[in-house]
Amino acid sequence: MRDVRTSRSPRRAFTLIELLVVIAIIAVLISLLLPAVQSAREAARRAQCINNMKQMALACHNYESANGSFPMGDHIGRNNDGSGMRQDFGHFVALTAYFEQGAAWNALNTNLTLWVGANSTVNAIGMSVLWCPSDDVAGIRAPNHPIVDPTGWDDAYQPVTYSSYAGNMGTRAYRRDDPKLAQSDGLFNHNSGKDPLTTFSAGPTTFPVARLAAITDGTSNTILYGEHAHSRIISADISNVYGKNWWSSGDWGDTAFSTFFPPNYFKTFFQADTDTNPTAPPNKFPRSDNWTMTATSNHPGGANFALCDGSVRFIKDTVNSWNPLAVTTSGGSSNWTYTTTQPYGVFQALGSKAGGEVIGGDQY
Repeated sequence: MRDVRTSRSPRRAFTLIELLVVIAIIAVLISLLLPAVQSAREAARRAQCINNMKQMALACHNYESANGSFPMGDHIGRNNDGSGMRQDFGHFVALTAYFEQGAAWNALNTNLTLWVGANSTVNAIGMSVLWCPSDDVAGIRAPNHPIVDPTGWDDAYQPVTYSSYAGNMGTRAYRRDDPKLAQSDGLFNHNSGKDPLTTFSAGPTTFPVARLAAITDGTSNTILYGEHAHSRIISADISNVYGKNWWSSGDWGDTAFSTFFPPNYFKTFFQADTDTNPTAPPNKFPRSDNWTMTATSNHPGGANFALCDGSVRFIKDTVNSWNPLAVTTSGGSSNWTYTTTQPYGVFQALGSKAGGEVIGGDQY
């Protein structure tokens, strides 16, 4: 019998060059796939943001149906001793029952301003409807606990959560003690006037609550809410990380923004900071500053805005706008004057509820 043997060639491993080529191919495939994955994730975050804003607009309309007007932006409150003070809870707190958060409203002592220890529980409540998924930053979903100084008006510690959204206070913003306060052309500002139970007076005029009948420019052409990304605000001014975007406040720069500048006009805080940048535009507001008063988002190319008809539109950063640098301001903080010869751009017209501007949906 003949011995038959099968000839086998020895096994050969990958060479180093072949291994590097395979790794390079895998890296290229991942680099091609990653933007698509990131784009899909951002699309999902943007869709959730739109859903949040629709819920906010719906809550605002339910409030209007029950009360005859949209909620106040800010108003006079009372301290523990009965004395008056200029600030109380904002419009989001007034909407809590319409967000299906009745427990939050029931926890509020409306006989006292929100900014005292008796109401600290309300400030610490967090609601996911007020958080944009693209505005993910440590602290927005969990109450902060200031360690150094108490933040309450009665020296009580106030743990607070934040909001990714704010109400439209219009293009021209006047302070609570400015005789021109009623000329603010948005929906939310300080509803000033005299407290009937005290001698405290916040100003000589009042900003009336917004009613549907007052939106003569059309509800589909007037902004109700817009994005006001907390992560962008505090990342630029980290020294004031606890002082911006309080969800329970209706104050300027917290849950109130202006349409003076188009969305995301300032890409960095340095561009807006007059203290460190000599080329920064002068402050255009009698309170707060250009950076915190501008609509901002983390969505590429623009921001989401809820209109007064309940719809939500994505408005691009490149939306038609007046030249904000050509608008000059003068006077003291309680006697603020805007001077310009140019008409409103589309974005400013969207911020005005009764300016008489004619714009179409194809313009933004």
